[in-house]
Amino acid sequence: MAEELSLDIEATQSPKPTAIAAFPGPGMAGISANRYLEEQIGLEETGHIQAEGLPSLTPYLNGRPYHHTRLFSKDGFEYTFLTSELPVPLQFTEPFGRKLLSWIDGAVEEVTLLTAIPSLNDADQNLFYVASDDYRAHRLTDTAVNPLAGGFLSGVNASLIARAMDTSLRVGVLATGVNPQQPFDGSAALRLVEGLNEIYGFDVETDELRAFADSTEAYLEQLTAQLETQQRSADRRTATEDYGFM
Repeated sequence: MAEELSLDIEATQSPKPTAIAAFPGPGMAGISANRYLEEQIGLEETGHIQAEGLPSLTPYLNGRPYHHTRLFSKDGFEYTFLTSELPVPLQFTEPFGRKLLSWIDGAVEEVTLLTAIPSLNDADQNLFYVASDDYRAHRLTDTAVNPLAGGFLSGVNASLIARAMDTSLRVGVLATGVNPQQPFDGSAALRLVEGLNEIYGFDVETDELRAFADSTEAYLEQLTAQLETQQRSADRRTATEDYGFM
């Protein structure tokens, strides 16, 4: 069944030496970080990927549809950004990753993948990595990014980093904790953007993203306080108040 998957990649440019990719994940942190960087750096859409054999998905914005997996770059910029909003079922991740690798093979030297991990632990609100040895030596030696202690990668991220263990392709997964109560975690996206600023020296202003993160966090705190107040009020009600009769 998984072998029925096919990818149709249409691009006006060959991939650049470094690819920065984000796929659907908790809090939409990776996708949000990629989108923010694409806008702030002024990248242009240079291609898209269509997947045959997967459930159809066509996102839209302000009534206009667009491709679920898009490529962004610009002249004189040695990076290709790949942003995908297409959920890839687990049984398709290996062939999806393999077909994607066949496109970047020979052109791309390094891939950085952005993702997040659901967590309310304050210690997880930093930036972590799982990376091949050459990626770690090339990019992470003088950074504040810490290794993830242990666990498993899955999906397309796992397929790509597995390839890095046996080839010269450098691959690193950058991850941060996200609040599982938030569908969009702006604070997690901010940490990923700041991490890429440090690793690649993009020097992108983060004021706009920080303001969004602060506003969503304030809203969540206000909502949580309201729910707690309602719960305390409900706990104080007597049976007479609940049912209206004795």
